Amino acid sequence: MTTAVLPEADLAGIRNLIGQLRGKGHSHGVIALAAAPVWSGDHDFELGGQSVRVRTAPSVLAVRDALTDRTQVDWVVILTDRSAAELPAGILEHLATGRLSNLDPWPALRGLFNASRQEFNLLALSNDAARAALRDLDGTAAPAPGGVLTNDHLFAALAKAHFGLAPAEYTPHHVALWSMDPASTARFQAWQDRTDSVLLAQFYAWIEGRLGPLGPAFVTVWRSSGPAQLVPLGLVAALVSDGSAASVAFPVSRDTTVKVRTLLEVELGGRTLTEGQLAAWGNTATLAVAGADVPGHVLRRAEDLVRRLQAEPLVARSDVLPSALAPRVAQFASALAASVESGDLAAAENAWADVLAHRSARIDSPDAPRDVRVGAAALRLVRWQRRGHDTPATLAGWLDDYRTELSWVDAAVNGAFVGADDPTLAAVAHRIVSAVRDRRAVSDRQFARLLAAAGVNRGTGPQAPLLIEDVLDTVVRPLTVPRAGATGASITTPTASPVLLVVADGMSAAAANEVVADALRRHRPQWQECQFADVDGLHAALAALPTVTEFSRCSLLTGALAAGRQDRERTGFASWLQGHSLRGSGQVLFHKADMDAVSKGHALAVDVRIAVEDTKTRPVVACVLNDIDDALDRSDPIGTSWTTASFKHLDALLSAAANVGRTVVLVSDHGHVVERREQPSAQRGQQISARYRSADGVDPATLPADEVLVTGPRVLTDTHQAVLAVDEQLRYTGLKAGYHGGATLAEAVIPIAILVNGAIPPHLGLEIRPTPMPTWWEPERVVPPESRPVAAAPAAGAKPAVSSPRKKAASKATEQSDTLFDMGTPATPGPVAAPVPTGGRNRVQELLGSPLFLQQYNTFRPRIDTPVIGHLLQALIDGNGRIPLPRAAEILGVKAFRARQTVAALCQVINADGVVALSENGTEVELEAALMFEQYEVKP
Repeated sequence: MTTAVLPEADLAGIRNLIGQLRGKGHSHGVIALAAAPVWSGDHDFELGGQSVRVRTAPSVLAVRDALTDRTQVDWVVILTDRSAAELPAGILEHLATGRLSNLDPWPALRGLFNASRQEFNLLALSNDAARAALRDLDGTAAPAPGGVLTNDHLFAALAKAHFGLAPAEYTPHHVALWSMDPASTARFQAWQDRTDSVLLAQFYAWIEGRLGPLGPAFVTVWRSSGPAQLVPLGLVAALVSDGSAASVAFPVSRDTTVKVRTLLEVELGGRTLTEGQLAAWGNTATLAVAGADVPGHVLRRAEDLVRRLQAEPLVARSDVLPSALAPRVAQFASALAASVESGDLAAAENAWADVLAHRSARIDSPDAPRDVRVGAAALRLVRWQRRGHDTPATLAGWLDDYRTELSWVDAAVNGAFVGADDPTLAAVAHRIVSAVRDRRAVSDRQFARLLAAAGVNRGTGPQAPLLIEDVLDTVVRPLTVPRAGATGASITTPTASPVLLVVADGMSAAAANEVVADALRRHRPQWQECQFADVDGLHAALAALPTVTEFSRCSLLTGALAAGRQDRERTGFASWLQGHSLRGSGQVLFHKADMDAVSKGHALAVDVRIAVEDTKTRPVVACVLNDIDDALDRSDPIGTSWTTASFKHLDALLSAAANVGRTVVLVSDHGHVVERREQPSAQRGQQISARYRSADGVDPATLPADEVLVTGPRVLTDTHQAVLAVDEQLRYTGLKAGYHGGATLAEAVIPIAILVNGAIPPHLGLEIRPTPMPTWWEPERVVPPESRPVAAAPAAGAKPAVSSPRKKAASKATEQSDTLFDMGTPATPGPVAAPVPTGGRNRVQELLGSPLFLQQYNTFRPRIDTPVIGHLLQALIDGNGRIPLPRAAEILGVKAFRARQTVAALCQVINADGVVALSENGTEVELEAALMFEQYEVKP
């Protein structure tokens, strides 16, 4: 016998052998092992409180010599390559077992897991693999279920101990996520380098079987390039799959696909993959990088592979690769340009869906790429242009129209005006914006003429607009009524409902739309925008004239037409509070200097916080924020995304108000127009202000069309007259970033938003305001899956494709006119019934028809049709309250990486009054069906 055919002993094997003998009643002794007579560890060590000595014996004489140590230690372990026949009886009688022992790893391995039996073909019955497993597990392992040791349990223990792959994560998706963690893959590499090659081969064979159809591809990459390449190569695999929806939207020549696929197979060591394997691998890799926190090295490696495998012509097919966004934007720009000529938006909408499907699009986010912002704005403007738009006949009608429609148009104009990087998009966006601005200029002149006729005096009657001097009486005061049951019957009691009035100086309605949306989005479900249930038209007011702070803000804070600065505002506000029995002790109006007097470490000035928290003696507190007005002087507001964080103190004010239950009224004193640097300033008369001038010596008959003369008591100049600029390009003073004082809708319409934290107090007469976002702001709602073309089924065992079929916009069938944007009426998808369970009542259908659901749906207006919501709820019920996020994405008709945000939007609808019935945990959608039906009063 030679050492070449005998195994080498290790510490794990010796430990387990001694443990077996202890279990049989042996407290000490000599063990002779048939093993290679080599030992690399310490020859003397302790084990369980006993001393152990290891001796190597390449001859019988050496065995005899080792026996002499038995009186010096508890256990002597002799490693010898002599056969049992060579050992005389005088030696064998001194051995604890009376014979030469073998290094049989299986009893030890079973014992390690407290198992009495083992799975057939465990580790392919390889003794070397079993010994390696014993060494790697190092004496610690969880008991095998049912006393049967299986490959699954063994490798789960190894994987968890050595490279952090948990037992529940043996799926392609979880392995892909694991492979993107450098620390985990480094641990695997370290284990791979030190473990026995036989055990490593058994691991690869096992994991390949666990990963289903993707197993061969994953293991091939894992073996040759390491697990860190699983996702980068998978992202390339996604490009060459011809069965995806992206391959239809971005076709390339067959030769290109074949070339890239061949290079990919060379990268895989010559392994050929089926279409199903390519699609499943690509979907798995795409889903793995769909989240917000993707390690940069993963995408960089994928981009390097795209170049190395010559896959640049295919890159537009990717929903996640950074380089894929530019060609998608380019295709959209071409489609949009064609739609401007043809009037058919179908191709542009489909191309835009491809842009939005990219993980970097982040539409309506401050960090959205420039071309995405410009593209979104341009397409929205085209959608708006193809709708009819009636000219309001009254000032109240103009205020409502601007707050709910035209302010969104102005926001889109500014969004597109920043300019695009893609030259085609830049050209078509400029053409669209120019046409829209011409139309908006007509609206501003129409409004200005009506303003000069009807906005200079106080109007009465149902058609009269809300005036800024009436906001305190009409909006703020009703919100201070005491709760039912409070002491006394009038608002003079100290139980008046508390209000925080936030005056954002210079905030236009377009900016207010963004600020309110951000407050609701980032602070949901706490803040809700409300309106008075029985009064219409209180979401916008008409500024005092000219539309500057000195007149308009002073009139707002005094509750009457007034001109003045901060001292006049303080006395006027205090007088109004006193006149309505709302005046308490302490300061109640805070201007810029007060707000900025913040101590280190605090979000709000101490005096401001004390005032907001004092709801008993200071029921109404007002704070003036100058961030937007200041920005008009020193920064460029075009394209700015206005959020609560854009203001130094608004987030802190909202938090403080929420803590004490104050209703927040967010209002402006005037709006603004932005400087577009298109022409020199027009100097007319004295430079009193940027957007109005003196009316002295002005002949109304010769007044240019871009100005308007206003005369009346609501014109607060000394003479109650002024000439106001109408066209946004006109200014009378030096160059700034923006201006106010004129007669445009953007300057004269004052946005008003009522924000309530948590449940709406019933005594205030409020209701949730339906989302003000106009219908043309977003694409058509999600089309139910039943109305889409059915994709080919994936290969057996493969995961369903991540990418959803594209919505096909309807083609224009009617004759087009010669105008730039006359595009007819947009197509609307037909209704599809919600799923009907077999037998019995359809409780889901009852829920969808309930008054509470209709209220929730109309309030939040999700871009998901009701039948689709029904399908998702029924699928959750059928799945015992859980379905994977990719399955939810299929039902909702969205890309898998957008499933979480779509479900989040749906949660706003389903989770009424703070009851959380629908949720998602990052991998699954969860539904508490009983709780949901109870909340919607649908009986069992």
